[in-house]
Amino acid sequence: NCMACHSLPIGQKSVLSGLSLYADPDMRDQLPPSLIEEGARASPDWLARFLANPALDEKGGDRNGLRTYLQARMPTFRFSSNEIAILVRFFAALSGQSATATQVRLEPLVDRERQVARALFSSPGAPCLQCHLYGDPVHDSQASAPNFLLAKDRLKPGWTLRWLLDPQTISPGTAMPSQLFRRAGDRWVLAGQTPKDAQNYTGDHAELLVRYMLQMTAEEQRRLIGMIPHTSARGSQK
Repeated sequence: NCMACHSLPIGQKSVLSGLSLYADPDMRDQLPPSLIEEGARASPDWLARFLANPALDEKGGDRNGLRTYLQARMPTFRFSSNEIAILVRFFAALSGQSATATQVRLEPLVDRERQVARALFSSPGAPCLQCHLYGDPVHDSQASAPNFLLAKDRLKPGWTLRWLLDPQTISPGTAMPSQLFRRAGDRWVLAGQTPKDAQNYTGDHAELLVRYMLQMTAEEQRRLIGMIPHTSARGSQK
């Protein structure tokens, strides 16, 4: 009964979204995410692990380890391994994806690329950690998007790039901001003011950020948190 909580076909609204509780605009970020393009978004191996154990830890139980801020909890349903395999193939087929595709290996970042990506990631024009979980209990109580440390195993690079460039096309109504990037010749660059550390970088800003986010480490995330003077959780459903 996925559609009780999630949107799956384009234009379909979940049963949950029709409840009076979610008519409050402040509750919009409490709706479970759309599953449109789930097969394009999530790697098959990660999706199988999540369906088997949504808590994403050894304790298990009915809760969402990806979006811990949601009041609605993702149940286990006690799926068999065969049922999980069928669901993974189903989501892949809906998105025109292979259910057996392996995760793409990204080119490791060199020091200069990491410096540029760090500057872009923490710039006022792309305040990513305002919305995303990062382990601080006070901040995370108001967060509305998953922790970047889970992105490496979960997200596909191609989908992540399309999401950064135009999230509204993938999930209309999402609080993830659009128009973060603009076209400059044959590359995408940050639409706002380019940070000083990124001004002489001639590569594609969006592609660099995808590589950066999908290779995020706990140490790098702690460094980013220290660079941001103030974070205020807003909506984003990546």
